[in-house]
Amino acid sequence: MERCPLNIFTRRCTVLQRRSWKEDWPHMKIIGVDLDSTLNNLDAVWLERYNKDYGDNLTKADMISWDVTHYVKPECGKKMYDYLREPGFFRNLGIQPHAAEVMSFLHEYFEVYIVSSSHPNVVADKWAWVEKHLPFIDYHHFVPLHHKHRFEMDYLIDDGPHNFDRFKGTGILIDMPYNQHLRSKYKRCTDWLDVKDYFQTLIRKEERW
Repeated sequence: MERCPLNIFTRRCTVLQRRSWKEDWPHMKIIGVDLDSTLNNLDAVWLERYNKDYGDNLTKADMISWDVTHYVKPECGKKMYDYLREPGFFRNLGIQPHAAEVMSFLHEYFEVYIVSSSHPNVVADKWAWVEKHLPFIDYHHFVPLHHKHRFEMDYLIDDGPHNFDRFKGTGILIDMPYNQHLRSKYKRCTDWLDVKDYFQTLIRKEERW
């Protein structure tokens, strides 16, 4: 009988270990993942639209607090939020570097939900974005929700500092200029590869048990 190459055997063993680890864990850990500026590139496109429409040169680095109206021109003000209610706006956003591959990795080991504060006008567009960029996430795991602390999760990956105020799980903060005041209160990740490193460490600890 022809022997299987070692690398094929190793890959098969790895898949079996992943399935066993996930299926045998009696209480699978739940990860909630924010969508806007965490998975997609809302921050870049939003500012690009504003700068074009109002003749400004505002950058993400300029915004050191959450309320964007503090930084836009007075004639824009709260109209800045009209972009976020515009049909089709969210559907056409890009994805953050390495986000898709890391989300696929997390999906192998955890129960992963997309948890996003959404105006009713754009819920369908956000789901269309998830279908396009993260096709392994089914609609049962897409949750439009403003008060994220009310959704029971073990981990929350988010850029919005206010989303951690009443969250009882472990917060994974995506590094942004407007959340620097939280300093080291939560695990801070600079990018999606950093997120993967954090969870890989947790998985190794579990597998040693």
